[in-house]
Amino acid sequence: MTIQQHGGDQMTTDAARALAEHSLLLDLVNSRLRYPDRVADELGDDAAASAWLIAHGGTGDPAEIADARAVRPLLVDVLRGERPVEELAPWVGAVTRRPALGPGGLEWHDDLDPGRRIGARAMLEWASLQGPEGSRIRPCAASDCQHFFIDTSRANTRQWHSMETCGNRAKARRHYARTRSA
Repeated sequence: MTIQQHGGDQMTTDAARALAEHSLLLDLVNSRLRYPDRVADELGDDAAASAWLIAHGGTGDPAEIADARAVRPLLVDVLRGERPVEELAPWVGAVTRRPALGPGGLEWHDDLDPGRRIGARAMLEWASLQGPEGSRIRPCAASDCQHFFIDTSRANTRQWHSMETCGNRAKARRHYARTRSA
């Protein structure tokens, strides 16, 4: 299965728009982080999960909570290359796109299966981040970081979710390694 959006040549515009909008996909995959002494999970309890989903344009009902909790670990693993993309098929299949004529001409409408609405929305966002140069959403390259980011650089070569933290640490480690071996 390949998740693609037609018009991949507009990736820079699509990626910028995805960042400008409140990104459900990015926030979802970054909503659970493990630390040595605790786990920070924005969907951990039902009240927090409901509030999180409402803030991201959902209803916060029990079906959405269950859907978000089910799709999140799969998305994380697929984006890290640890699971095959085919495992996301139920959420891709939960989207029906149909054309309609409107005042501005042809418009596309997405019908989402209510039981998989959050995952289906995440799939649509992911599709808009695909292009000829690859996916614009990826995990931070720092081995000790769990964050994902959307790369809006022209060359699609950004490595770290934060240059201030992960990028600087990686550069400092490389510098230290060079000076130790010299």
